[in-house]
Amino acid sequence: MFSYKSIKRISTIASIVSWILLLMIGVREQYLTDYNIAHAPFPSFVKGLILNIWIISSYFLIWLYFQPKERDFQGLLWQIFVVALLSTLLSMGVNLLLTWLRDELKYNLPFLYAIFFHIEFSLLMTLLISTFVTWKKLILFEQTQFTHYTWLAFEIFLGLTMLAHFIRIGTIDDVYFKIPIAFLILWILMISINVRWVPHLNFQQKVQGIFKLAFIMLAFSYFVASFRFYFYEQSLISDDLIKNLFPVTLFLFVFVYAVSAALFMLFSLPTSSVFEKKEQEISSFRDLSLAVRDGKQDTDVYKVLLHSSLKSIQADAGWIIDNEYNVKVIYGIEKEDILIVNQDLKEAEYNGSQPIKLNFQPYFRKENVNRNYRSIIALPIIVDTEVKSSLVLVKRLHNAIDSVMQSTVNTYVAQAGIALFNLDLLSNAVKNEVYKNSMQIAKQTQEALMPKKQEINENIEVYVTWEPAIVVGGDYYDMHRLNDNEVSFIIADVSGKGPKAAFNMAQMKGIYHSLAREEGIKPDEFFTKANAALTGCIQRDTFITATYLHINTELQKVDYARAGHCPTLYYSNETNEATFLDNRGLGLGIVRNNSYKKFIHNHEIHYQPGDIMILYTDGITEARSKNGVDEYGYDYMKAILEQNKNEPLKVIANKILMDVYNFMGKEAMDDDFTLLIIRL
Repeated sequence: MFSYKSIKRISTIASIVSWILLLMIGVREQYLTDYNIAHAPFPSFVKGLILNIWIISSYFLIWLYFQPKERDFQGLLWQIFVVALLSTLLSMGVNLLLTWLRDELKYNLPFLYAIFFHIEFSLLMTLLISTFVTWKKLILFEQTQFTHYTWLAFEIFLGLTMLAHFIRIGTIDDVYFKIPIAFLILWILMISINVRWVPHLNFQQKVQGIFKLAFIMLAFSYFVASFRFYFYEQSLISDDLIKNLFPVTLFLFVFVYAVSAALFMLFSLPTSSVFEKKEQEISSFRDLSLAVRDGKQDTDVYKVLLHSSLKSIQADAGWIIDNEYNVKVIYGIEKEDILIVNQDLKEAEYNGSQPIKLNFQPYFRKENVNRNYRSIIALPIIVDTEVKSSLVLVKRLHNAIDSVMQSTVNTYVAQAGIALFNLDLLSNAVKNEVYKNSMQIAKQTQEALMPKKQEINENIEVYVTWEPAIVVGGDYYDMHRLNDNEVSFIIADVSGKGPKAAFNMAQMKGIYHSLAREEGIKPDEFFTKANAALTGCIQRDTFITATYLHINTELQKVDYARAGHCPTLYYSNETNEATFLDNRGLGLGIVRNNSYKKFIHNHEIHYQPGDIMILYTDGITEARSKNGVDEYGYDYMKAILEQNKNEPLKVIANKILMDVYNFMGKEAMDDDFTLLIIRL
């Protein structure tokens, strides 16, 4: 297949060579005829072949150069205008040169006429073919099936007319040419009504198009007048090139279509403003949608709405107010006038429930004479059934806003309401995504803070189960081995949710590992120091509840303290009974001074092998039943421990959790829960 450049190169060479051959043939025949030199006529078939090669190569060359942007109708007309202008100027130059030579030489030289005729013939045919290519693009714009086949048949007919060049050149005077001319004109008229591209032009473009088409028609008229000279020159025999069905048909078509398009533009001028207004409305709707897509703010939507509404009804000024009459966007008006109009709306009891239209007659009330704006309309901007703001438009003349204008602005306002609603949805979606990401980070932080190993002492059995909720809470547990006989445990619950809770957990973990390493530190002393450390770290609206255990396996003793946390459940193997160690204590961060030590107390118990201690968070005890009223509480957990005291710790934990799930009626808790079971 030939490339784009190859076709252009071949077409250029073929066009130049074939035209030179036509020129040489014409000058030769004219010269031999002028000097009565006997010669055989040049073969019609060869001359017709050269003529057709020139026409076809010129067509392809022009078609390749005339490739405007899609829907660039002005660009197409401009191209033809330029070609017509250049062709006309060159033709005028040729005619002036011919006139000067004739006046200087004082006698006619027919072979010189032949040279100039071929030049003008090439100029006219270039203009005709260029116009034909352009008209084709315009006719086939938004083509129907009928238009497609009608045009295809016309192109085939033009191709057939070129076959006549092989038989005889100069057939315009023959009888068989004059018979179908009426049918041909009707066919061209039928094709010329395809002007679907004209309504896409605005008023200014149509005016420019009319002038361009008028000049193109004048250019064709000029060429008709110019060629009349050659027709009247009896000694000229080369004019047979123009006396053929192909150029005549081509001329009729391009001229008739130019007239048709110009008339259609002329008659559609009065309706241009209507179409432009509709196009402007569509463009405004698109701008409102783009304001959402581009992630803009409410103010950007308001600006598009105000600008579109002002242009639509040609209002003199406008602004947008919220429900408290605070101005959000303004255009073309002073603040003093806004205050006056806003007062008018208040006196008319405008509350945003319905649009309101006010008119002030200057002839019946004296106070209206000096009023700057006498036509006022206010329309509520409703976003998801809620009045968010109002659009106010004003005109200087009274009764200048009719129902059609109001309906148009209503459409804009409704579209703006949808755009604002979508903008809110988009904003909420972004916030939700940020929230989800922060929750994921908090969850990962929480998981990283939990200890990975639970084997801390060979004389103590430990089992922990922990489950974060969808909304990350502040549950935290940890353990630390001081020596072969001493270990410490902590369970805590940080107030709040999300990243804030996870951050406070990290602080609590750091404080625990710092203080737990101190030799001989008691639980109450641990909490006193921890409270002092946390006072400068956590916000005032944050507190932490915790329980701290210090276990000495050699002495079989547990020292513990509770800082506002859930009471520890303790099962005594000796008494075969489970009880809650309900000692008092205040949460960390509630009292932020040295008096905190008054609210925390150290306790100790001596245990027997097989005793069990359960530390837990309020996610278990505060789990709610199906009705959402009752809480799980403490008694169920106590009963399960007493009934399953000899079971493995994992079994005890699973039975407690299954009982909680059955109580809730679902297998997911609303809060974090932690269950730390120790068998001493």
